Amino acid sequence: MDQIVADPASETLDEFGVKLGEMGRLWRTQMHRRLKSVGLGYMQWSALRYLAQVGDGCVQKDLAVALGIEGPTMVGVLDRLVAMDLVKRREAQHDRRFKTVHLAPTAHDLLDRAENELRGLRAEMLRDVPEADIKTCIRVFEAMAEQAEVL
Repeated sequence: MDQIVADPASETLDEFGVKLGEMGRLWRTQMHRRLKSVGLGYMQWSALRYLAQVGDGCVQKDLAVALGIEGPTMVGVLDRLVAMDLVKRREAQHDRRFKTVHLAPTAHDLLDRAENELRGLRAEMLRDVPEADIKTCIRVFEAMAEQAEVL
């Protein structure tokens, strides 16, 4: 991948940083609004989606790290998901001090409904953006993520 070289004091980089932050907030706000229509909050959806991707039995602490939230916040998210009968907690077989989290069968249908809502949101928000521009953004975000990992 070509390396992006820019003056760290440039106004373009300043504007990019501000716009990226604003867009992240707006995107998440719109996602939250759409997810609310299926009975989920953003963090609840994020936890369910992650569990569906990694498979059954993720350690609760690892889930918190993967979602970038603190343990006590993760407990609250999981408490709500347990109350909604979307996940189950169990003692970890390898160490009873840990809890593993498992998707309940009802979670899959809800995730499908949530994805339909989010598919509609993406289509609406990106309607007038050329696919080539979206691909460029993806490349930029990937380069930024790689750099963030080594900072």
